[in-house]
Amino acid sequence: MDGNSRLLQKRNWAFRINKGMANPFEQIRANSNDQRKSMDWYQRQVRQLASNVNSPAAAMRSKMFEVSGDIEIGSMYLYRYDPKHKETLPYYDTFPLVLPFEPAKGGFYGLNLHYLPFMLRARLLGELIQTANDKTIGPDTKMRYNWQLLKSVGNEVKPCVKRYLSNHVVTQYYKVNPQDWQSTIFLPIDNFVGATKNKVFTDSRAML
Repeated sequence: MDGNSRLLQKRNWAFRINKGMANPFEQIRANSNDQRKSMDWYQRQVRQLASNVNSPAAAMRSKMFEVSGDIEIGSMYLYRYDPKHKETLPYYDTFPLVLPFEPAKGGFYGLNLHYLPFMLRARLLGELIQTANDKTIGPDTKMRYNWQLLKSVGNEVKPCVKRYLSNHVVTQYYKVNPQDWQSTIFLPIDNFVGATKNKVFTDSRAML
């Protein structure tokens, strides 16, 4: 795919996705009273709404996300990805949910939380949220982590470290509203090619 075709594809995705859809998790925010509830609490709340947000496109249409021209360390993103050497991979996620943590040649390194079982990703996110620059999570909150910190957090980091090439991101970046971080990680919006989600989770547990 040449550069012009890729740009056109991104614009078409942006048009389709941003037609507008209310944030389905505003009530979860209201119920939380802006407090840092447990991840179990968020999981229960999301289960009640996930039937309406059960695909990447549905999530991106919601106001949980906003289009971002670039990525920033400390934020969370969803995008469509077409791996460069996908024929050599046992499996891959075409809609990664990523916490970028370090630039790399031609792209960046990030944690794709979809590779972790739900409660393990909740535990990891819970640790990283403790580094946030705000006591109360708001629209401008960022987590303050780097690779040195991630290595010390726990084994949950291992299965989800991935390198992404910017020219293989085939949509724009969709930044997750920080107030929706805890909800987003429980959404069924991964799209693994080459393996079932259970297979991915089994492999990830074996790395811990």
